Amino acid sequence: MSATLILLFIAIGVIGGLIGGMLGVGGGILFVPCLHYGFQALGIDADLSIKLAIATSLSIILVTALSAAVSHTMNGAIDPRAVLIMAGMALPSAFVGAGIGHVIGGASLQKLFGFVTLLISYQFLRAVPKRHEKAGREISFNNYVMVGGVSGLFSSILGVGGGIITVPLLHLALQMPMNQAVANSSGLIVFSALAGTIGWILSGLGAEGRPAYSMGYVNLLAWILIASSAMLTSLLGAWLADRLDPNRLRFPFGVLLLIVGFRMAFFG
Repeated sequence: MSATLILLFIAIGVIGGLIGGMLGVGGGILFVPCLHYGFQALGIDADLSIKLAIATSLSIILVTALSAAVSHTMNGAIDPRAVLIMAGMALPSAFVGAGIGHVIGGASLQKLFGFVTLLISYQFLRAVPKRHEKAGREISFNNYVMVGGVSGLFSSILGVGGGIITVPLLHLALQMPMNQAVANSSGLIVFSALAGTIGWILSGLGAEGRPAYSMGYVNLLAWILIASSAMLTSLLGAWLADRLDPNRLRFPFGVLLLIVGFRMAFFG
């Protein structure tokens, strides 16, 4: 691995950790495309590189989400009941998602990642009715179960920790205030990323063509470089999220999704 690629991975960790902690997305929307192109720069074909990128991204997200969740918990922003209910459904669905992702071709995964991201970006950039600002609104057990199942499944397939699914579902569909959605998303991501990482490791144990220092589809060298820097900045991001006006988090979240989704959907 070249010095340029090493520095790039460290920089990705710094930026991804900050974004993940502040927006409750784990950082995978940045980690996946950057890892994908980084592995391709090492001569790995696209079909394998996207699977390596997704699996390695989830293993990094496990660290960053844990750091962010600890910070949110210390600030009293996480609802433990909500997180545990969602996690109860997210864990089994994440294992299923890892199996599905292993079967689907790399090009299809990349396109799916891009189009899902673009769709969600629209929801955050459009004008928002006031009904989405209902602090303290009671959300039912079944709704939390639904969020956990959908988030776990797609987080494992796409390698994004689930934040780009969980935050929109909690905020747009269930009308949870943005800062609370971000905090609870970070808590859920810890569980879904753990299950997804284990699933991708197991499904990739016999895969051929993997780079050195890989455990299943997780590349340990890339994990160390990115996770070590991302862990620190995710704490800063979570601290900022708990202190900003919730509505101010919507626009940067939407713009980030738009850029990454467009790149992955149309430019491979």
